[in-house]
Amino acid sequence: MYKHHRTNHSRLLNREFLQKISLCFLIGFLCGAVFYYCFQNSFREILQATLENNTKTWTKETAFFTEWFRSLWNHGKYFALIWLLAISPAGPVSQKIFVVYTGIRNGFLFVFFLYAKSAFGVIVYFASLIPQVFLLAPLYLFLFYATTENRQPKRGKITIVLMIFTFITACLIEVKWNLPLMKKIL
Repeated sequence: MYKHHRTNHSRLLNREFLQKISLCFLIGFLCGAVFYYCFQNSFREILQATLENNTKTWTKETAFFTEWFRSLWNHGKYFALIWLLAISPAGPVSQKIFVVYTGIRNGFLFVFFLYAKSAFGVIVYFASLIPQVFLLAPLYLFLFYATTENRQPKRGKITIVLMIFTFITACLIEVKWNLPLMKKIL
């Protein structure tokens, strides 16, 4: 009976954790969308230059390994920062701040692409998120969960190897699939 109680308690914590993270993301997403909507005229020139710069970046031809290392570096900085903040005393608060920031950024970009490209902007927005949504976001969530309240994965070394493999695969998918997809869309 104790084992059953422990399993149910663990499931409840998983559900509660995901609900908190989802709520933080949605609050951030709505704040970012409202922020863009309210200040779109103030940032029009800056955002247009940003869109043109992103379009140039997505459509320029570069070497595969150069792009892959750039992706590893960019995502690796976030991963290392998240891990360092997670093991710090301010871990749970920093996780929520990071999720709210991610929500704000995504809400802002969603409305930005919607206004810049109309309905096609929704496609551009979702296409730009492909490796992040399927591989990196679950990886970050697992890292958050594993470091919350000193939860350690049962198979530590295997888990670390799988996390590294998933991270490298996500960066590879971004370079091999996401960048060519964005070139075709734009």
